[in-house]
Amino acid sequence: MITGLNKLSLALLLAAGITPAHATHIESGDASNFLASAQLATDMLIQGTIGQGDEGDVYKFVFGTSGLLTIHASGEIGTNLDTNIALFDAGFQMLAANDDWGGSLDSMLTYAISAGTYYIGIGDSEMYMINTSNQAAVMDGLAPAGFGPVSRIENLTTIDPGAYTLTLSMQPRSNSVPEPATTALLGLGLLGLGMMRRKRV
Repeated sequence: MITGLNKLSLALLLAAGITPAHATHIESGDASNFLASAQLATDMLIQGTIGQGDEGDVYKFVFGTSGLLTIHASGEIGTNLDTNIALFDAGFQMLAANDDWGGSLDSMLTYAISAGTYYIGIGDSEMYMINTSNQAAVMDGLAPAGFGPVSRIENLTTIDPGAYTLTLSMQPRSNSVPEPATTALLGLGLLGLGMMRRKRV
């Protein structure tokens, strides 16, 4: 039996355009390192591999709602894969990136997003992003001022291959202060309920 809370969770995931958390997107072939040809993912869990000649993988996501998006990347135990991740908007602008998180080789970032299309890039550190003018910048923290749209991500040093897991979670934004119109409608509704109850007595 599905509880009301489970129904609400499922509704929020479907509204975001994402399937429930137990579904896993398995990298199809070798995902491209170019944003324009990113692999479309519809699951909040992704499993893929960075090979010896793999410059990095980029996935495309379409979110139907706004919220606080958290991305966690980890390499398979027993490998030296040092994950490096970045989040890009629909215009290929880098929003945030992270290499090492919490003193480990894992990566994690949290970013407040609006509904729309986003791209997530992952590779083995040290990763670079290359803009449309073929300029390179380290893919960690924030993009340099005026860097512009990113064409691709690339590892320009030695690659330690291995399997990785990308885990996404979305915390919907809550509007803690109701708009005046909403408050007025709520008040009218309660008043109407009170009057109906009084008539029955």
